Amino acid sequence: MLDAISDSVCEENHIMCMQHEAGHFLIAYLLGVLPKGYKVPSIEDFKKDKFLGGKVEFVGFKFLEDVHIGKLPKRKINHRKVSASNLNMFSCIALAGLASEYLVFGYSEGSFSDVDKLDRAFKCLGFTKNEVDAQLRWAVLNTMLILHRHNEARSKLAEAMGLSKSVGFCIDTIENALNLSDI
Repeated sequence: MLDAISDSVCEENHIMCMQHEAGHFLIAYLLGVLPKGYKVPSIEDFKKDKFLGGKVEFVGFKFLEDVHIGKLPKRKINHRKVSASNLNMFSCIALAGLASEYLVFGYSEGSFSDVDKLDRAFKCLGFTKNEVDAQLRWAVLNTMLILHRHNEARSKLAEAMGLSKSVGFCIDTIENALNLSDI
């Protein structure tokens, strides 16, 4: 009986990870940031290690990569030097995994490393609490609206990612699932 419960938990963790990473992938793609690779651990991987996570990597979005690996400078930089467009994209992409989990499950259990990345970026950029709050409200609202509007694309993308399909296949999945009148 314990094995059945353990298998069920591993399956739920796998599905949640698929949804989380599909959220990042879909939002990035729809905002014009091209995913170049991803990893979604298998159910067997979750059976070996309960605390696994996935990831999505992007082409040419250096700011996001620097935050991901912690390469932002320790000193504050003028936040006016980072374009509003890049900051908006980064904020939406970073929150998309947790937002996807919430839309699918009604709660989010994802590792909050995505929120930590945002926090590091805002601190480095010297944002005030009011600026951070305004940016987060804007990003959460927009991310949730986009994910809700493209629910079918996210669902099909998560399925493809869970099967470890290629990035090209995943993009094709998105393109075939999009309702062009919703764009």
